[in-house]
Amino acid sequence: MRLKVGYSVFCLIVVIASAAYLAFAQAPPQTVDISDPQAGGSLMVFEGDTVQVRLHSTPGTGYSWRVTLVNSAILAQQEAPVFVPPPPGIPGTEGHTVFNFRAAAQGSSTLQLAYVGPPEKGSAPARTFSISVNVRPASERPLPQP
Repeated sequence: MRLKVGYSVFCLIVVIASAAYLAFAQAPPQTVDISDPQAGGSLMVFEGDTVQVRLHSTPGTGYSWRVTLVNSAILAQQEAPVFVPPPPGIPGTEGHTVFNFRAAAQGSSTLQLAYVGPPEKGSAPARTFSISVNVRPASERPLPQP
């Protein structure tokens, strides 16, 4: 009888521990890649995720991508953008400028970038990129399925 009670207590502890794990477990943050084709669309991410934006660019022309609109309390730019050159041996191919933003808080923000020339030209952007980003609480992130 004593063994049966001990086993029952053990099972109860396992059930409680499992329930606590499921209640507090969260999937790790993800990196969500977006690029030129997603322009004009919308995106849902979770707090802690990284939104990585890869846009075609050719800095040798004097043009570069600039952030023109973002709510930095919701999407915080991580570091300066990085240019990734095209693969060698393919003449005329564009590289990419890569921006990283951390989903810092729940809410919505429009992320808008413009491909602009040298400031002394004062002309309109050659291209623009805009996407609506909705950041959900990290606690709502679905757990990965086994």
